[in-house]
Amino acid sequence: MKFDVPPVVMGKLFENGYEDQIIDIVMAFETDPSKEVSDIPLSPISIRNSEQHIVLSTDVLEEYKKLVERIKNPETAEEIPFYLLGNNKIVNGEDVISIEKIIYSIDDNLDDLRVSLDEQKFKKLLMDSNYSIISIGHTHGNVSEEKKNNTLTELLPSDIREKYSIRDVGLNLSIADIWQHEAFKSIASQISNKKVLQTIIMYNGDFITIDDGSISKSNNVQAINQENEIVDIPCCSGQILCKKHK
Repeated sequence: MKFDVPPVVMGKLFENGYEDQIIDIVMAFETDPSKEVSDIPLSPISIRNSEQHIVLSTDVLEEYKKLVERIKNPETAEEIPFYLLGNNKIVNGEDVISIEKIIYSIDDNLDDLRVSLDEQKFKKLLMDSNYSIISIGHTHGNVSEEKKNNTLTELLPSDIREKYSIRDVGLNLSIADIWQHEAFKSIASQISNKKVLQTIIMYNGDFITIDDGSISKSNNVQAINQENEIVDIPCCSGQILCKKHK
């Protein structure tokens, strides 16, 4: 297995409790140089709660719905990059992260299993004084069975999948996602003091937002709909585990 992840990222993963999982998967593929550590899946089920309360604006909710509808279809399941912009607010005495705007970062090279974000656009957004929080983000779509069959997630031995609650392809994070988050936080630290989160929208509707500190996610995401009602957004739907059993 190819060790393509920087030591600082591996250190953070180990500190956050992923050492055993990583070692188990590396050992399972130790003789396969075509597999990369960055592709190791991390199940949302295993990510602890950040205790953050996130509320999406009506506009962001509508875009979220469109994205989920698009990425459910294997023919339009590309990983779509975006940025979410917001601020901390006090609502009924509670500290809430209010996500007010979504900006897409789409080029002509969308892929079903890989994503890249526009670093220059990110730097410009860091200078926007209207927002104190920025979340880098992308979608995880329902890719075709043919593409799933060639992924590390689908090839995992069943005992490892079950031990670490690994879900179907497109319904997990990956070490590459954590790596990307750390890289963009590093960029931000040189420019501003904005809080930098990471959001993954999955094809089953799960809205996974990783904290800017530890590897933890919000289990409390809501949105304001067009009727000005508060609606719940899923953060970790029921265990949709890999279908194959080897």
